[in-house]
Amino acid sequence: MAEPPASPATAGPKTRFKPESSAMILLLTVLVAFGAMSNNIVLPSLPALSRAFQAPAGIAMLAVSAFFWGFGVGQLFYGSLSDRFGRRPVLIGGLGLYTLASATCIAAPDMETLMATRILQGLGAASTQVLARAIVRDHYTPIRAARVLSLMAAAFAFASALAPLAGGLSQSWLGWQGAFMTLTAMGLATSLVVWLRFGESLGDRDATAMNPARLLANYRSFCRSRVFAGYTLTFATAFGGMFAFHSGSSFVFIKLLGFSPEMFGLFFAFVIGGYFAGTLISARLTMRLGIYRLVALGIAICVGSGSLMLALVVAGPTSAAAILVPQFAFMLGIGLILPNTIAGALAPFPDRAGAASALLGFCQQTGGAVMVALLAILVDGTAIPMAGCILAGALLSLICFAVILPRPNGTPEAAHCN
Repeated sequence: MAEPPASPATAGPKTRFKPESSAMILLLTVLVAFGAMSNNIVLPSLPALSRAFQAPAGIAMLAVSAFFWGFGVGQLFYGSLSDRFGRRPVLIGGLGLYTLASATCIAAPDMETLMATRILQGLGAASTQVLARAIVRDHYTPIRAARVLSLMAAAFAFASALAPLAGGLSQSWLGWQGAFMTLTAMGLATSLVVWLRFGESLGDRDATAMNPARLLANYRSFCRSRVFAGYTLTFATAFGGMFAFHSGSSFVFIKLLGFSPEMFGLFFAFVIGGYFAGTLISARLTMRLGIYRLVALGIAICVGSGSLMLALVVAGPTSAAAILVPQFAFMLGIGLILPNTIAGALAPFPDRAGAASALLGFCQQTGGAVMVALLAILVDGTAIPMAGCILAGALLSLICFAVILPRPNGTPEAAHCN
């Protein structure tokens, strides 16, 4: 079956970067990476934050959760704002808030102030994730969007792998403030690129997008769509399992097993290699197998690898290999799940891509925040709570996929793209 015709924005985007250009893909990749970069670079510093502010490990983990809450709530508004006023001005405003909040984090005198500024940082960063996805939907038809998102995710994997390495080095050289210095520079540099080089990708602005009744009607229609709800919840729960590792692994490797922050960065880079492999497989096979089948395969891999990790750490004694090998496979499954669930969720709503991306992002970050908060409660000085939360995310993802999402009919290109 032929793909649906391109939207007006796809046919004539008003942007200084061409949609298929490497510059556009790179910019979108950087924007999508803001959320993960803002957390991953801080991960090696969590034990140091715990010491610096004399806070328990579970409280230090809330520096991750606080960012998620701001990141999730902000996404509810940026999508509709961008549908009303355009992608470019909203993106510039969000990046400005992010840069200011990142600079403020450097001078935080206590954990309470740091958490408050992390929420503001998340609110600013939310614009990057929502608008990157909406810009992809502006330019590409659904099945091509899945492939572009997969390619972006592969490049993003490199950034995610480098972030803990950079965080480990900055922790050793500059203390916990070093990570926030790097994020401030990243926010400022990206703001300048968007200001100078990025135009406007939205074809027609929606004058009623910010109407409260319209917003509620939009969100109701999204929630009533089993395709949107199924893919979104599958995505959010799998993401929660992934961030159980992200938030808990620094304490396991650095505090429990005694590795240095730099070595933790190398371990994290190895794990991100699994995600990179998954996104490459997705980019290669999406056009052939379709979105639904690749998500099913990714979930199966996540459930199997999560089960293996929990079994290994319960049997003990905990070793680096008992965590790293299963998590590599888990991240490979995530690499199949994430780009395809995003494309599948947004496909039914090409005329409301901004608002749909906003609700998807809110659910994603809420899933991450809830799982990190749960892990903070369960943390007991062993790797068992982390492994249990990773498996719980995979199992919840399986339930959402099997129970909510309808099984598609037709060719891979047609599946859930109309």
